[in-house]
Amino acid sequence: MWKWEWICWFVNLVSPNPAERIRRYRRLIERLSREADLDGGWWRVFRDYPKQAASSTTVLSPGASDQNADESIAVVVQGPVVQRDELTIQTLQMYRQTMPHSRLILSTWNDISPQLRAQIESLGVTVVTSEKPPHPGPHNLNLQIVSTRRGLQEAHRMGCRYAMKTRADTRIHLAEADQFCRDLLNQFPVNAASGQQKRLMVLDFATRLYVPCHPADLLMFGTTDDLLTYWSPELCGPEMTFRVCDKFDEMLQQATPEIVLCRSYLQRTGAKPIDDLPAWWEMLADRFIVIDRDMIDLFWPKYNYNVDQRLSMVWDNGNMALCHFAQWMQLYARRVEPSVTLDQLRQQRVHDALGEGSCGASTAARDEAAAA
Repeated sequence: MWKWEWICWFVNLVSPNPAERIRRYRRLIERLSREADLDGGWWRVFRDYPKQAASSTTVLSPGASDQNADESIAVVVQGPVVQRDELTIQTLQMYRQTMPHSRLILSTWNDISPQLRAQIESLGVTVVTSEKPPHPGPHNLNLQIVSTRRGLQEAHRMGCRYAMKTRADTRIHLAEADQFCRDLLNQFPVNAASGQQKRLMVLDFATRLYVPCHPADLLMFGTTDDLLTYWSPELCGPEMTFRVCDKFDEMLQQATPEIVLCRSYLQRTGAKPIDDLPAWWEMLADRFIVIDRDMIDLFWPKYNYNVDQRLSMVWDNGNMALCHFAQWMQLYARRVEPSVTLDQLRQQRVHDALGEGSCGASTAARDEAAAA
């Protein structure tokens, strides 16, 4: 490790000018990538995301039209303001340009400074605050519930029919992503018997195919009423904890935030308990829609963000596989069923390979085979 530290020290030493330093680091990255590609079995791809919003107030996507009251959308950005690189403020400024017809709401904590709040409100953003709950919950679940619910309540008060729930530490780069999500929801109507007004849109990361009741909570889109119902569970007590497990069966029994939220929502809406994979896949097909991060160009500068796209389709060959839009379409259009059972997976370790494809044969194909 000290050798890499020395290389960085040397680059900084011979590059007092920031622009020159950045240029040399980029050349070093490109050279290392070429060297790695020579002997490895992968091509490594890097891309740049701007830290700052465009200075122009011009809408980045042409053809935007005013929305009527029935199509109004709120973009609820929840969580603490990330001040490094002005991530949250620059994100809100970008959203003002790329989603100009939506109401922007920042739902954060009441310890935000008056100066920072005034700076954000000057962008045309509505700021609402909450007091932090006494217990954060597993993986800060209580914090996410409180701030998300407060933002959605404000969206409801504004009369917005739709809402996009996203986080203060993420950024969507697709222009008019709000209208894209609304239009996609309208293309896949939900069954009225579900009790939902519309489907709930979630991301592939981290919607799990083989972990029942595990839709992603990083970003959600739906009607404001549906999202309020989803994000209004009872807060978790201090007795509810989460720990990382190596065995798949033990992992299923943990208080994973996504599972806690989804099970609570299904219970409060009168849905049948989900206790096997076929029921979970049916639920995904009937009540959700899963989109890929790339479809809205989402960036999450957290953890090892330089390689976060390794959690993509080529890696989805085990029991923790993600559900991408392509897999969701198979569930929706062809009603495919799992090639493994949950009991079989319970015998495995987390991230073990399935031994078969991520999706089994379609119902029609199995019926044809049985008839033959």
